[in-house]
Parts: sequence; structure tokens; C-alpha cells
Amino acid sequence: MVGSVGVGGANPIRVQSMITCDTMDTEMSIQQTIELAAVGCEIVRITAPTVKDARNLEHIVKGLRERGCDAPVVADIHFKPEAAMEAAKWVDKVRINPGNYADSKKFVIREYTDEQYAAELGRIRERFAPLVDLCKKRGIAMRIGTNHGSLSDRILNRYGDTPLGMVESALEFARIARDLDYHAFVFSMKSSNPKVMIAAYRLLVARLDEEGPDWNYPIHLGVTEAGEGEDARIKSAIGIGSLLADGIGDTIRVSLTEDSIQEIPVAKALVGQRRSL
Repeated sequence: MVGSVGVGGANPIRVQSMITCDTMDTEMSIQQTIELAAVGCEIVRITAPTVKDARNLEHIVKGLRERGCDAPVVADIHFKPEAAMEAAKWVDKVRINPGNYADSKKFVIREYTDEQYAAELGRIRERFAPLVDLCKKRGIAMRIGTNHGSLSDRILNRYGDTPLGMVESALEFARIARDLDYHAFVFSMKSSNPKVMIAAYRLLVARLDEEGPDWNYPIHLGVTEAGEGEDARIKSAIGIGSLLADGIGDTIRVSLTEDSIQEIPVAKALVGQRRSL
């Protein structure tokens, strides 16, 4: 559950989008969220790059609920675990990127021994576990969202800048969540290259199948920064549509460099095509 919206299982494929204004502009954030919900956006994401932005999510969510908008709100976290911890107090879901949540990218080329790699995973657990505990305590969801192009040095040095690296990065964080008996999470494997994105998602699903039936977590689909106009719509249709045709995907976002409202009809059309298959 993301707020009152069910994701995965027998639920319909959910359509998401993201507001584009400054998170510190409370009134505009509320307005854009209401506008998205009005055209059929079922889950709305808001960026929270700093603790200050994350703190203002309290006022945005409060304003939305006072105006009768119950659209679930997702905080998009970039590099700061502290911002994630603050945001998790107020929202229905937190999105983190394993590539930069607990790592600062130094572009260092080195070989990790198994002991060094295990020590790195221990460090990541220390940084990530408090967020997992808070999400579990509050009963909110999380997206473990890998991005091609923002993988950690540790992953790059062992797996390269590859779909396999993307999958392994997400699984490391998922294992920590599962160890803490937290299961309310969604995976994503986003890339601006549809071929990479498709390969990563297919590999992820294969790996989850290998892990066992209790690893059947929901999956969010998206092509990062698809652009605008017809080209962006074609790019999104290739990436998202191919995976939906495979039966992969529980939520989607079409990422256009246009007004966010323009994303919703495209996403709905893709979902409609999936239903007709």
C-alpha cells in the first residue's frame, strides 16, 4: 500500500508523475499535486534533496489533506539519508537510489577483496537500517530505485556500468530491508536508454525468480528523462511498453520534459494497450 493505493498483486497498474516546482513553495506544490490528481495521477512524487525540503513536506501533505486531496505523496531522495529520515515522518513512500544513498562517488578504480566488500555492505547497513526501521514503524512504503549512470564505485568496480550492476545494487539494499523484516518496497531499474532499461528489468525479474516466491515484489517502470514531443513518447512506449507486454510492471511513470500533466495521457495509453493484449 502507498497511502490508500494498492500496488502489485491483483491491483491495476498505477500511474505516477512528479511535480516540477520548488519543494519550498508550499502553495505551488499543493496546487500542482491537486492538478495531477485531477487528471488521473494516482501517486505523486516530490523531490526532497535537503533536510529543509523534506521538513516542508509536512506542510504540503497537511495542505493537501485539508483540501480533500488524498493522493499518496512520495519523497524523492537524492544523496542525504538525513533528508530521507525527515521525509519519512510525513509522506506515504520514500524513494531512494542505492547508488548514492550511502556512497559519495569518487570515481576511484580499485579491486575490492571479499572482506573489503563485506565491510562496505556493513557500512551501508548502518546508514540504511534507520530509514527501514522508521518506514516499518510508520507503515509506509519505499522504492529502491537504481539509476543507470549513478551506480556506486563499489558496484562499478565489481560489475561494471551494466544492467547486472543495477540489479545487484538494488538487491543489496533489498536484502538489508528483508533482514529487518520490512517488505513494503518496490523496485525500479531506470535508464535514459530503453535498451539498457529493458535489459535491467528483465534481469531483475529473473533474479527475483531465482531468489524464490517470497521475492515477488512490485516493480515500477520508467525511462529516465525521455525528453519531449513525439520522440519522447516513442522512447517511453518502447521501454515501458515492451516490459508491460512481458507482464512486468505494477506502476509506471512517463518522464517528459514537459508539463507533468502531459505525462498522464501517455501513461494511461500504455496501460490501456497492456490491458488489450
